[in-house]
Amino acid sequence: MNTHYKHSYALIVLFLILFSACDIVDNITGNGESNDKTTLHPVLVNGKWGYINNSGKVLVEATFDEARDVSEGMAAVRIDAAWGYIDASTASLAISPEYASAGDFSDGLAPVQRQGEPFGYIDKTGSFSVEPGFDFAAPFSEGKAAVRTDGLWTYLKTDGSFLFDPKYSNARPFSENLAAVETFDGWIYIDDNGQEVITPSFQISAAREFSEGFAAVQTVEGWGFLNNSGDLEITPKYREAGPFTQNRAWVKGGDYVGFIDKSDQMIIEPQFSEVKSFSENMAAVKLNSDWFFVNRKSNLITLTYPFSEAESFYNGIARVTLGNGEDARHGYIDKQGDYIWFPTK
Repeated sequence: MNTHYKHSYALIVLFLILFSACDIVDNITGNGESNDKTTLHPVLVNGKWGYINNSGKVLVEATFDEARDVSEGMAAVRIDAAWGYIDASTASLAISPEYASAGDFSDGLAPVQRQGEPFGYIDKTGSFSVEPGFDFAAPFSEGKAAVRTDGLWTYLKTDGSFLFDPKYSNARPFSENLAAVETFDGWIYIDDNGQEVITPSFQISAAREFSEGFAAVQTVEGWGFLNNSGDLEITPKYREAGPFTQNRAWVKGGDYVGFIDKSDQMIIEPQFSEVKSFSENMAAVKLNSDWFFVNRKSNLITLTYPFSEAESFYNGIARVTLGNGEDARHGYIDKQGDYIWFPTK
């Protein structure tokens, strides 16, 4: 192992040992990047879900059986078996629960399905912009949405027309003007006109979206990364790989996960059983059975209080969980490790 990486690994372990018993308010952290007080975050109170803002103030009372994150100003909420949407700008129910399935809003539209009916797309008033008619429908991305009809996939444009006739066995969202689609010979990539532009001579058995100019792909040799010209920028050799965010991608070598940069340098040695991608200079990592947070600037664990679960930072705060199963309590911390919402259930 490179001496620099040995040093980084030793420091991570040392930080964990020294600080694991400390109170969360004493933790070290990086700088926040956003402080949007109007952003809503779901919280669980007495078995029901509501929403708070970044300051921990309740803006939507806890009356829902399930609540998702806000996407394009709207958030899907469930009452009994029916889904509707709240409007984050007014912190009120905007679309009454009536759907068996409800996806995220993007490009002003969301995929929904009534019980026993096909999928269609509604606008933010709850009116159908694209009438139900699909076996399955994904959220829009870059003005196109993957939809399945009669067992085959194509992409829908926001005006309701197809990009091309359904022909693929699977399809991923568009990202950076490219989308992965599955053919009988494996995965390839199409451009936003539907043209097949990345068709490697080797077979791709699994493919992720492009992010920061790279896409993680799986071949018989393992997981590596393509660039947007279709060339293998990082040779397949990993057991698994995630997307690049903030010039870091998680990779699994052996039984553990670490982080590489775009030159395939191992920035943080594989030592975690599970990780989340970097967001706002922080990444949630699982060491043994507990979750902590690594700071991108130091590559060290700087939020050392252990959690049962931890999500990525969004607008300066991250959702964390204490306990498991029926005893699980969900809360939010800021980048200093302070609770802005103490865990509740």
